[in-house]
Amino acid sequence: MHMDTGMDTGASKAPTPWQITRRPIAVVDDSFDDQLMLRRELAFLFGDMPVITFHSGSGLLSYLLDHRRAHEKPWLVLLDIHMTDMNGLRTLELLRQRDDYADIPVLVISQTENEAEIQSALQKGAKGFMHKPLSRWDFVQILNGKETRPSRDVNETGALT
Repeated sequence: MHMDTGMDTGASKAPTPWQITRRPIAVVDDSFDDQLMLRRELAFLFGDMPVITFHSGSGLLSYLLDHRRAHEKPWLVLLDIHMTDMNGLRTLELLRQRDDYADIPVLVISQTENEAEIQSALQKGAKGFMHKPLSRWDFVQILNGKETRPSRDVNETGALT
């Protein structure tokens, strides 16, 4: 998945994905705090890009069933794995089973350290995986298609980057 955000070169004139697709980004996470953090990062990267949020995979799937027109379909889904109603792996499975949703890129963003879950997400069709908490640099890199699983290094202050 490659989306030129203009972040690599510092260029500010590159069109945002919203300007190109006119479609929203979907954030699926049962944590309000994580939804808020992702909204902030997306606003920083893309400005006025519309973001729709769901607390579960079933909420996203219901939305997609009710909004079948192409311009209403998200151009990107940011999906957590561990949610109470329907987990992200099952959500991803169901998305990939329907032809009209199979082309939506899904980026899994989770705190899981379970390698089997990470591999399962990638095998089920996720375009990439990122650990929470996100670093803005890694987020931009994965959106630009540079990495599918950014490394988690400790910087000189001891914080994860």
